Amino acid sequence: MIDYFLRQLVYPTRNPLYQLDTRQFCEERLRRDAQLIVAAGIGAAVLWWLIEMIWLGGDSSELYLTVLVALFFGSLAVALAANSFYIIKAVDSIQQETSGGRWDLLRLSRLPPREIALAKYAVVQLRVWRVVALEFALRAAVLTLVVLPSVRLGFSLALTLTVTAIFLASLYLLEVWWRMRAVISLGLLLALVFPSPVRAVTAGALSVIGLQALQIGYLAACYGLLLILLLSEFTLGFLCGMPFCALLAVGGTLLSYESVTERALRRFSQHI
Repeated sequence: MIDYFLRQLVYPTRNPLYQLDTRQFCEERLRRDAQLIVAAGIGAAVLWWLIEMIWLGGDSSELYLTVLVALFFGSLAVALAANSFYIIKAVDSIQQETSGGRWDLLRLSRLPPREIALAKYAVVQLRVWRVVALEFALRAAVLTLVVLPSVRLGFSLALTLTVTAIFLASLYLLEVWWRMRAVISLGLLLALVFPSPVRAVTAGALSVIGLQALQIGYLAACYGLLLILLLSEFTLGFLCGMPFCALLAVGGTLLSYESVTERALRRFSQHI
């Protein structure tokens, strides 16, 4: 999965702007760093589970649940901090060009605006790569602590609940990647709309808050419907409804973030 994401950012291109800005990045080092960060997150979760099992009386203890809940809400807090970091990096990438007097020269070059936009977009994602890996590792640790007790007990979930859980776990992990892309694209656009970096960062923060609020509302509706189905009778509607609601949450989140990303990049290209 790490290779798949990295290949979207490090790709062969003749775009001189991309080649100039990515000289300091080593693909192998980026891959290794991400693998180490994610492995450390999952390894720490497994180690904590083993400590609970061997010395602290089992993974159903109050302490185990407390750590799991703390990690979950910690991952949400890290997401908020990461959003601010993404915006600052995106705005800073444009401000460096404008303050150095290179932006006007870049606009007068033969590069199409869309190519300039995509190059800046990819470079900012490379700069925040390790933060994305940290977010991903934290969420992977949460899922590890959720899954390990079921594995130990040999608990075989019904097909419906298994598929639903897979969809929700995928949403929890992949939302990190989708959100990062959307936030960076908004940051790049607002860096051109607002000449002042402070105003650009403020506008970006407000835009992200609005985007997250809409996303939370949508997911709350999907999860509410899931809860209603979970409490209902075991019927054909239950069997089909729960995976459908989970898939709806994943698909709606992907479409909303990708829509914001594409619109922001299009507007960014137009402003160039």
